[in-house]
Parts: sequence; C-alpha cells; structure tokens
Amino acid sequence: MFEGHQGPVTGINCHMAVGQIDFSHLFVTSSFDWTVKLWSTKHNKPLYSFEDNADYVYDVMWSPVHPALFACVDGMGRLDLWNLNNDTEVPTASAAVEGTSALNRVRWASTGREVAVGDSEGHVWVYDVSEQLAVPHSDEWARFARTLVEIRANRADAEEGSVVELSAQL
Repeated sequence: MFEGHQGPVTGINCHMAVGQIDFSHLFVTSSFDWTVKLWSTKHNKPLYSFEDNADYVYDVMWSPVHPALFACVDGMGRLDLWNLNNDTEVPTASAAVEGTSALNRVRWASTGREVAVGDSEGHVWVYDVSEQLAVPHSDEWARFARTLVEIRANRADAEEGSVVELSAQL
C-alpha cells in the first residue's frame, strides 16, 4: 500500500515514455489535498510532492514521449506542465482557462505535441505544446535519472533531519 496523500486521490498515471532508460516504475498521482505526488513502485512513500496548486488537483498525466514532463489540472481552471529536468518547485508552463470553474481531466495526444483538458461544464480545450517543451532532446533520459537521484537525496536528507529533530525533542 502506498501512503502519502491527505485527501482523496483523483488521478493516477504510470510513466510510459520509451527511451534509453526505463522509468516504468514511476507514477504520479493527483489529489484533493492540492498536491501531485511522484512515486516509485519500489517505495511505498512518495519520492516528491508538488505543492504549487491553490485548489484540488483533479487529474495528472505523464507525457507519452518526454521522460520528465507531466501535465496536471486543478479546480481553479489551471493547466500546469512540469518539466522536472528544468524545475521541481514550479511548473515550466501554465495556462488558465478564463471563465471556467474546474478543469477535471487532462490527456496528451500520442505525439506529445497537444494536450486536451476538460472542465466541469462539459467543455474541452486542446492546447498545442511548443516543440521546445514537448520534444525531448537525446540527453533528457540521463538528465531525468540525475534529477531522480537529487530528489531521492533530498528526501533522505529531509527524513534524516526529521529523525534528528525527533531525537532532540526526546
């Protein structure tokens, strides 16, 4: 069992991009706790928590072609694209759909060049994703492997800090 969200899970998506390195053990989840979490099937705790949203995160999906890119949508009508090779603190690109309440579904085209979003009123929008963001360079898989090493190291440091903090309180 995997534990980490503080509210209902609204989306789960497994990594499917094929490249020089196999990342099929990774998956992302979205939740009513306003977060997206990165997981590995090798650990039962999240590797990382993305906490940039200001409302429920309704859906999340990895790019089908780029190893480090995923999209998510939230209750504020915002679509976020995260390229983890660029930044893990803030999305690489965001778009707010004017006049809509919640965006509750996101899906990539098989080419990774378009992303479709749906809202709670039955509307669908299709966005073109720039080639610069959508199409991975040949080094993206190795860069993502290094990003994952950094994420794991930071998580280990944080857990070690929590243990030190707890023992200092005892």
